[in-house]
Amino acid sequence: MPISYQEALKIIQTHIKPLQTDQTLPLLKAINRISSSDIYAKFALPKYPMSLKEGYGIAFDTQITSYTLLSPPYPAPIPIGYGVRLSTGERIPKGADTIIAEEDVTSEHEDRITIPLHVTQAQHIKKEGEDIAQGEWLLKQYEHISAQKITALSAQGISRVKVIQKPTISILSIGNQLASGEINNSNAMSLAARIVELGGKIGEIVVCEEDKEKILSELKQLTNKSDCVMTTGALSRHDAMRHLLETKTLMPLFHHVRIAPAKPTSLTLFDDKPILHLPGLPLGCMLGFEMLGVPLLRQLQHLRCIIPDFITCINQKRITCRDNCMSAIPGYSDGRNFVCAPYYEAGRLNILSQCNGYTLMEDREVIEEGEEIPFFYFTHPPVS
Repeated sequence: MPISYQEALKIIQTHIKPLQTDQTLPLLKAINRISSSDIYAKFALPKYPMSLKEGYGIAFDTQITSYTLLSPPYPAPIPIGYGVRLSTGERIPKGADTIIAEEDVTSEHEDRITIPLHVTQAQHIKKEGEDIAQGEWLLKQYEHISAQKITALSAQGISRVKVIQKPTISILSIGNQLASGEINNSNAMSLAARIVELGGKIGEIVVCEEDKEKILSELKQLTNKSDCVMTTGALSRHDAMRHLLETKTLMPLFHHVRIAPAKPTSLTLFDDKPILHLPGLPLGCMLGFEMLGVPLLRQLQHLRCIIPDFITCINQKRITCRDNCMSAIPGYSDGRNFVCAPYYEAGRLNILSQCNGYTLMEDREVIEEGEEIPFFYFTHPPVS
């Protein structure tokens, strides 16, 4: 009996073990990878109070507007009513507690400056540890390493970090027409490109005839070399993979999910390695991967949420979909509006090249124009 989409996601979370192997990489090669350990700041930054302006550091008093400038070596602390010349980023001598920007000085004569009446004590000062406190959590275990995270790591002199090993995914394409070369294996290349795009790496891509013994032999070899295998095809009623699932030769974690257009998608374990079985029809295969393959890949990579982030858009065209299931409808969004693809039957081949994401809708036959819908980008949207 088919299970719900939410039940399938829960099975992925509870039965698929995230990868435990890691590797150490230089910072720049670690961008977009997943950290395998916590990293804390070894020292505070800045290490001392520093000036944020080119100007003067003074020992401020609300009753004084004229300050005498000292020459090095400075007394410690700087006495009230005195100041020193400072450059941006320079260490502030003890006793100086306020920075007057050079452009804010009302007058300057030899070794004296006059300041405005309205000065805020401690202005233009970056305190010790204000950027990074000693012991601060710079990078959490299983956190995505972004370019922004590199700032703090490099400021701490960290040049290499430990990351989770990329999951190795192999693909088994099943079909006599594929094996004979009568049709090209576009499904495998589409899946492989998407897996690489999402942070995985491709082990092997194998084409197999629709023969149960040959399928099992190939699966055994691929699971020995991979963290996960994805198969395409042979899931129709009388097909070989369908028979292996229904006779429990391959023990399914789930078999048939109430999703469209990829209902026959199944998940099994073979020698403790997950195998995701996707339909052979092109759009059904790729949308099945988005709905269940992407969460599986995210689970292997320790991502805390196996469902990608989505935005809310306004539907611009009436959509028909199947009730009593979770429907994936591909289309295009400009960040505010969504227009569905002109066709989205499972057998369509190239329709996703015109789309940048999809919406999910459950137990609905119609989505009306003007409705708010969730939209999942295939990749992060470009910055406008």
